[in-house]
This record gives sequence, structure tokens and C-alpha cells, in this order.
Amino acid sequence: MKKGQVLINIRSHLTKFIVPDLFCFVAIDYEHNSKKITKKIKKLFENKIVIIRSSASDEDGDLAAAAGEYDSVGEVNPNNSKELSEAIAQVIKSYQKKRNLKNDDEIIVQEMVQNVSMSGVVFTYDLNTGAPYYVVNYDSVSGLTNTVTSGDGIHSNRTLFIQRDSIASLRSERFSILLVAIKELEKVMKSKFLDIEFAMGVDLTPYLFQVRRITTLPNWNKKIESQVNKTLKDIHADLNQRFTYMKGVYGKTTVFGQMPDWNPVEMIGRAPRALASSLYKLLITDEVWSNARSKMGYSSTNGIPLMISLAGQPFVDSRLSFHSFIPKKVPSLIAEKLVNKWISSFKLAPEFHDKVEFDIAITAYSFDIDEKIEDLIGDALSKQEKVIYKKELFEMTKELVNIEKDSSLNKALEKISNLHDLHLSQKNTYLLKDFNSIRQMINDCIEYGTTPFSILARHGFIARTLLLSLKNIGIISAAELNEIQGSIKTIATELLEDIVAVKNTKQSKENFLLKYGHLRPGTYDIMSKRYDQMDRLFDSSLSKNTLVKKKKFRLSSSQEVQINNLLKDHGFIDLNAKSLLQYINESTVSREYSKFVFTRSVSEILETIANFGEKIGLSRNDLSHIPIKTLLQSFDSVDKNQINSVLKEVATYEEKKHEVSVAIRLPQVLIDKDGLYVIPFQVSHPNFITNKQITASRIVIDSSNFNGTLNGKIVVIEGADPGYDWIFSHKIAGLITKYGGANSHMAIRCAEFLIPAAIGCGERQFELILEYDNVHLDCAAGLLTYVH
Repeated sequence: MKKGQVLINIRSHLTKFIVPDLFCFVAIDYEHNSKKITKKIKKLFENKIVIIRSSASDEDGDLAAAAGEYDSVGEVNPNNSKELSEAIAQVIKSYQKKRNLKNDDEIIVQEMVQNVSMSGVVFTYDLNTGAPYYVVNYDSVSGLTNTVTSGDGIHSNRTLFIQRDSIASLRSERFSILLVAIKELEKVMKSKFLDIEFAMGVDLTPYLFQVRRITTLPNWNKKIESQVNKTLKDIHADLNQRFTYMKGVYGKTTVFGQMPDWNPVEMIGRAPRALASSLYKLLITDEVWSNARSKMGYSSTNGIPLMISLAGQPFVDSRLSFHSFIPKKVPSLIAEKLVNKWISSFKLAPEFHDKVEFDIAITAYSFDIDEKIEDLIGDALSKQEKVIYKKELFEMTKELVNIEKDSSLNKALEKISNLHDLHLSQKNTYLLKDFNSIRQMINDCIEYGTTPFSILARHGFIARTLLLSLKNIGIISAAELNEIQGSIKTIATELLEDIVAVKNTKQSKENFLLKYGHLRPGTYDIMSKRYDQMDRLFDSSLSKNTLVKKKKFRLSSSQEVQINNLLKDHGFIDLNAKSLLQYINESTVSREYSKFVFTRSVSEILETIANFGEKIGLSRNDLSHIPIKTLLQSFDSVDKNQINSVLKEVATYEEKKHEVSVAIRLPQVLIDKDGLYVIPFQVSHPNFITNKQITASRIVIDSSNFNGTLNGKIVVIEGADPGYDWIFSHKIAGLITKYGGANSHMAIRCAEFLIPAAIGCGERQFELILEYDNVHLDCAAGLLTYVH
């Protein structure tokens, strides 16, 4: 039944929704009876404004729908014959663009709702998975009724997920009213599986414009609803304790986020498979991250894991993160106040979830420290407490930024060099290693790879903090800050130079792959292909002439004097302007180089596992669902003749868990346990790189092998993994990532190559990008817009 007839049939049965007055007629009849139909419309809608809407025969099928495919024309004055006829003709023409008119194609004329406070579309179950969520895609900004269905509400569209049994958890009156109306509509329609178009007046009256059955129902796992509900119930019980006081850790409560600090969702995804997640935890977020910071002079969290898993999705405990940003000599009372303040600030500004090191907490001394203390601490500390905190922050930072031979930075870099030498000495690759060698590979990776990398990554943040403070106090401009970053030559520049050398036959592909072959777009994902497994890695237009030429940045004599005086005034007696810039340069270079080195170990571990799996009949897909510790324990304790069946059973179990994990919607920032049930799309402010602007067609790529060219395209990827460095061998116009912070891998890359980018645009903007063909990036203005 077409949507016009559906609305006519149900309107008298609804007490919550108002169905605005409507009139339906057959489109073909209009060609012969236009005057009669027009006269009736004028009579029915005298002194009212109407909208002319489609009601095509193929618009609302049981197995397929054509929502939004045909035109609607709003704000039509029915007393103006010309205006009315042109609007009707436009809707009919939108049918004819697709195919010939059919006898049962209809047109709806409906009273236009005025004074709209919100409009949108609701799916009563998740359209893709069948998970039990009301999915409300709404516009509460424009005052229009069709921005969601037309796709025009670029800046105003929001999405809210509400677990079906949790309407009582809603704190918003308007959404409570809407959901109560939808519950009644489900009863009237005798179906829970509905696609609804609605609006709400400024008086919160809900209006119904359209209701159809969801057509993707046959694609769903029928058990997913009960599995999701059970999993959420289990998580809810577990979170009761996690939000309370934690022994040995500063802060009364916490906030969980997918992007703070080590931003796991950027590295392993929103719903990672078991192997990737467990390997990331083992190599970094269980103990390594904390041990590294303790070595640098920060407060220790005594081995408490930074990352937890909620329904298979990774979250960082920001209380632990904030604890670890405080110098260890800061008195406990002051540290407690600081963490409580930052947690409170985070709750009030969740949009900074990927920028906590810069916009929520203070992690190092800087030249604008007094302003930062006032902005980010305020009256949480007394004047005397601020003096004590500032002193300890300075002493720790002063110790860290020296560049002597035995400095923190150089000691960490020496460890990385040891791992690099170990790789060179082990000429036999993973192909010749047995599974038992994985333990040693993991131990080496932790001691010589991820631990020093964690230290060098923190130096990278300190360097950026100092650099930004020079800009904030006016010694360097924003353009000069970009020039400094662009002058830094990291391993990524070497990679591009070596690709050009291969293209010019000055280097063999074999030698290139010996150096870079271990890289993969998904560093921890065994399903992701390495560079030496890609077919068309060298299919790029890069040449010597198109490489970004590095220009050495030089301070003016005036700037050098200013910085020297600044360093002296702040007590950095062992530093001068040149050595400060050297520290900033070396911190960035070392961080990127250390990542390049330790990811070889990760890649070797994954390939050794893959070869082991091949020998016992397990695919990469099977292995991707088996936690690393399970693999190691099984190798020790399971009979070799039974290991295939045992691990296959684990893989099957974990794969089913992963399906549930993908279906569950969790917020990117979780403030309390009830946040499990009412989930807004986190509105993120991207980190814009460079001051350039560009409009170009976008191309979305993932971790699988890519065939084609990226030249002139704005590349769109989910995370900022170093394995994507190959995209810079193409002349890309710009880059957009869903996840990523201001100091993430791809932010540094784009600054280095002067490529305009929006790093970490967030889920909602990322979803919108997928709907449009072209993207406009104005990095100076901080704008990301889309055009068809």
C-alpha cells in the first residue's frame, strides 16, 4: 500500500501523532483532469500552505523501498494555480526520470507544518544489523521538515540511538514524546519494524508524514536482538563498579572514551576482532603505556590497564590517563583535585575526546603555562597549590627536553635502534620462524619497541605543546608553525623518495620491500595486506619533481632573541632557541621512526601466526577471532592433533561475539552507565592541518589492496594508521579521517607534506561524507563541507 493511503487509513487510530490534512490523486489522472484536481486542492487547503509529495508505486515495497528518490516541493500556495501546477509537474517529472508513469503512481498534497522545532526519520530497528535500537536521524536547527530525507541538512543533522526498552532513560522531553508516539504507531501498524518520517512543532506536537515497513528485515540475524540486550545488561552491571573510586588512582569517578590518550578506535577500530584487540592491549595498553610514563617522571598507575573492552569495543579510562599526566612529585591532594577537575571538564566538553592532552588536561610545562592553568584548572587549586604544581611540571619538563646523550629521548631512541639491529640480524623472516618464537618476538617488541615508542610519543606531545605555546604568545605565527612542521623530514619522506627511486630504477623493488614491506594499513589486523603482499604498490604518479621539497625553517634574528630570553625567563638555562627547535624536530622524527621500527615486529608476529594457521588448517579469518593469549596457551597445552578443532571452536565463538559487538551502538564518550542505552553520535571538531583550502572529489579506501589512482582526490579513511603512508606516493589533494587526534600519525604526515586535512571528523560527519561525491576543505576557516 502506498504511503498516502497508509496515512489516510491510520490517522483516525492515532492519538499521539498528528497526521496533517492530506489529499491523494493518481498522477496519470492529472494529465486529463488537472483543472478538477486543482479546484479540489484549493477547496481543501484554502488559506493553508501545502507540500506536494511523492507516493510512487515502487516507493514503499515490502522487500525494497525508494525513500528520498522522488521529489517533494514544499511551501506551495495552493491558491496560486501556476505555483501549484509547477510543483505537481516537478514531482511527476521525478517519476519520469526513472521510468514511465504507472497507473498506481500517486501524488500527495498535504498541509505544510509550520513552526517546526525538529524533523527527521526514525528506524525502529537498526537498518543494517537489526539491533534493537530506535535510530533517530534528526535536524533541530534549520526549522525545515525535509533536510534529513533530502540530505541537505549537512550542518544540522544529528543521530540518536535509543535501545528499544530504554525510553524511560531519555532525559529530553521532546524525544520522550516522540518515542511514546512511535510506540503507539507500532501498535496501530501491528509491526515493530518501521521507517518513519516525522516533525515536531515548537509546542512539541509530533507530526507523522510517512510510515513504511523496513525492507532489510530478511538480512538480519534473528538472534541479534536478544544477544544485544543480554550483552548490554551484563555491561551495565559491570560499569557500576568502574565509575566508583579506584584504589591507588586519583579521581572520584571517570569518563570512558574511544579516542582519549592512546585513541584505540583509531588504531584497531570501533569493533576490532579478538586478535587485533588483544595484541594491542598486550603490546601497549595493559602495562607498557604506564611503565613508559613512569620512566619519564609521571605518576604511575601501578600496572592497571588503560583500555577496557565493552561489548568488544575499546574504551580508554580517562581517569587513569589524567592520573598518568601528573608529575609523580606532585602532592596527592593536589593530584586528586586536578584529576577531578579534568574529569568534570571532560564531561562538559565531550567533543574534545580526541584532544584531551591539549584542551582538557595539562601534560607538560609550556611558555603559556599561566594562561593554561587558569583555563584548564581555574579555581580547582588554590594559588599556593598552583605554584607547587607549576614547579613540579617545570622540573619534569626541563629534565625531559634536554638533548644530551643520556637524555630520556636518546635513551629511548637507543632502544629502538637495538630493535632495528635485531631485525637486521634476523635475516630469516617469519617464513622460517616457528610459532614458539612468538613469545620472544613479543618480549622484544615490548622492551625495545613499544616501551621506547611510548616514551618518544610522549616527547612528541611535549614538543607540540611547546611549539603551540610559541604561537599562542605571538613569537611565531600560525603559518610559521606550519612551516616548522613541514620542514621536518620523517620516515614517510624517505618512503616517498624510495618509491621514486624504484620508479627511476635507482633502487630495486626487492630492496624497497625489505625496508618497507612489513607496513600494512591495519597494523594489528591479520586480515590487512602488507606492502609486500600488495599487487600495485608502485602504481603512482609520484616523481622527483612532485616530491615536496623540504625547506629548512629559520627563525628571524628577532625571534631567536625573543625565544632565548623566554627560555631564560622560564628557567630553561640549558636550552637556547636552536636547541629547542632541535628538540622539537628530533622528538617528531624519533616518534615516527620508532613507530616504523616496532610495527615490523607486530607485522612479523601476525605473519608467523598466519603461517602457523596455514599449517594446521586455520584461515586468517579464523585466526583474527582468536585472542593472542589463547593462541599461546593452546600451543603449550593442547594436543597437536586436536589444536585445529580447539582453536576453530574458539574462533567460531569469538566470531559470534564480534557480530554482536558490531551490532551494539555505544557512545564515543561514556559518562555514566545509562549512556549505554541512549547514544548520540559524538559531534567532533576535526583537527585541521595546514591553512589551505581545496575542493575535490573524494575517494574512500580501506585496509584492503587498492587498485587505481588517488591523484587529485581527497582521500577518506577511518583511522590514521602508519600503514596508509603509501597514499602519499599519489598526488592526493587532501585527507579526511574519521578518527585521529591533533598529534596523530596522519596529522604529522599531512603537516610534513603540506596536505590539507581534517583529522578526526567524527562518526556523523564521516557518514555524511560517504553520501556526497565532492568535499570542500577550508582548513584556515576550520570548515568541512560537501557537494554532490
